[in-house]
Amino acid sequence: MKRKVIIAGTVLLLVLVSLLVYYCHGVRTRNAVEKLIQKKKIINILVAGSNKDNDHKHKFFAIVSINPDNKRIGITFIPPSYKIRLDDDGDHCARIDEVVVFNFNRLRYSLQKDLRLNIPFYVEIYAPDVERLVNLMEGVELFALDQPGYKDRDAQAPVFGVNYLDGQKVMRYINTVDENSIYLKYDRILDVIMTLYKDRERLERFNNIRFIGEMMKSVKTNLLPQEVMGICELIFKDGDVMATVLPGFFKDNYYAMDDITFRIYEKEFLALLIVDQSQKEIDASIKIKILNGTDTPGLARKMRESLIREGLNVVEFGTSPYRKMTKSVIINRRGNVAAVNRVAELTGIQNIYHIIDNTQLHNIMIILGEDLAK
Repeated sequence: MKRKVIIAGTVLLLVLVSLLVYYCHGVRTRNAVEKLIQKKKIINILVAGSNKDNDHKHKFFAIVSINPDNKRIGITFIPPSYKIRLDDDGDHCARIDEVVVFNFNRLRYSLQKDLRLNIPFYVEIYAPDVERLVNLMEGVELFALDQPGYKDRDAQAPVFGVNYLDGQKVMRYINTVDENSIYLKYDRILDVIMTLYKDRERLERFNNIRFIGEMMKSVKTNLLPQEVMGICELIFKDGDVMATVLPGFFKDNYYAMDDITFRIYEKEFLALLIVDQSQKEIDASIKIKILNGTDTPGLARKMRESLIREGLNVVEFGTSPYRKMTKSVIINRRGNVAAVNRVAELTGIQNIYHIIDNTQLHNIMIILGEDLAK
């Protein structure tokens, strides 16, 4: 009897060991991202963020969509009051910021039903994670344009020009917005993302499994290191980035979508992830504001006439209210890389920065400097 028990225990132990080996091997070798890339399927990741860990509830939500076929990246920011279905019939609902990310399957189901997107991955990130990641990447060079809410800790006046931001300064930059508006925070988050994307040639040296493993130590996600590395390899290739706030409307204290707002989202955002725009379509989408940042009169008017001849739409021009500029700059106001690159090509201005402001009529601002006054 005793011998039978020992044999049974040994067999059970061997089965458990085999299962553990199988599981560990599966984790090491699993790569769902690689399969999506091979099938040329869009990779969708739900990103949830917050300043503090509040029982896995968050204030910031976005879906990052990557098309492996054309390397195009789309970012959809989701209002915190977005309506999430808690059951299949939609009889019970909650705001997305009230649903814990641990309940990812429910979030995924509700978002997939509304947005027609397969969202297999999620990432939870908090302010300390952002600080750590930015410091690991050796900071961000961000162009500040006298934003009223953003001041250096020891400065009396708003910051202007190119500034090195470490992790702590990045979080201060994002959080110091008027009235603590989540939409203004989304704009500043996009400033940082677009700046890092522009600087990806410098950052590519960090694209290795050791660094990614270190980076993921404090980040909660269902992505494995090898899957993150596959995503990074796509991001570091030439592509385009665009962003939007999910279109919708407020009803009964929820932000929601219907067929009309989905069609807007599909036409103006999802379709652009897949279909290449013609040069004519890119040009038609560009709305430019030109400011003369020098003491040389007529410079903005001259640039306006030149761009109009190229078929671009200049919606405003005049004298810059900011400090005088030594070098001309192009400022991206909407998060569209293709449009910015087109203006850089036509003007010869190579200093490109990102200060997103979706409240503006223009999507690109040019501030002319002394280099064009000569």
